[in-house]
Amino acid sequence: MEAVIGILGMQPCEGSEAVPPNARSHTVLLAGIFVGYQQVLVRMSSGIDAANNVAMKLVVRAESLELSEAVHQIIQDA
Repeated sequence: MEAVIGILGMQPCEGSEAVPPNARSHTVLLAGIFVGYQQVLVRMSSGIDAANNVAMKLVVRAESLELSEAVHQIIQDA
């Protein structure tokens, strides 16, 4: 989670960055301002299965579709 937060350069909200010990899934809420002073909100959920495979779901809310897609692309390319 910390790596993705660092890649996006966004701030976690409501203490959501703290993952409980032995958690199999977790959701982090992020907020930030991107180029052009556009606000962006991200809900990043991740989970791990018994074989230690990790899945991540990213939901982005931005002032423009292009910015939302750009955030998804940043994570995909990381």
